[in-house]
Amino acid sequence: MARPLRIKKNSDAHYHLMSRTNNKRFLFRDGVMKTELVSALHRAAEFCGVYVKAYTAMDNHFHVVVKVTKPEKPVSTAELLRRVGVLKGERAMHSLKEHWDVLLSSGFEATLESEQERLRVRMHDISEFIKLFKEVFDRIYKREHDYCGSIWSGRFA
Repeated sequence: MARPLRIKKNSDAHYHLMSRTNNKRFLFRDGVMKTELVSALHRAAEFCGVYVKAYTAMDNHFHVVVKVTKPEKPVSTAELLRRVGVLKGERAMHSLKEHWDVLLSSGFEATLESEQERLRVRMHDISEFIKLFKEVFDRIYKREHDYCGSIWSGRFA
């Protein structure tokens, strides 16, 4: 049986989200990993345009309350670049800008718009936000701890 679709509002909404580690392992015992978890949370929220209202990081799970707003107009190119910089760093932002400049100067406006639209659809969406947040933290944790396998247990609630 397929799992039910997540209920998402088409207008501004608040969500309480929770996710726990695989096998309820205590992966966030040390303060460094909790700090990294919070950093990943804020970077993903900034990229997605989601407002973090409250959060708590426990040893094996987290809770976060967020507000998702629907923008009145599409996110601009400059704002897309800024958000990529927040998420992936200045170097990634500059690299992406150079790539987009090449596309524009070479007459590939349709390709440029398509690439930008792929980023825009990830904005202001609760599922994209939590997926991105967990992916960012997953990479950090695995790099720091030489960890293999799944960190997260199932889908978020």
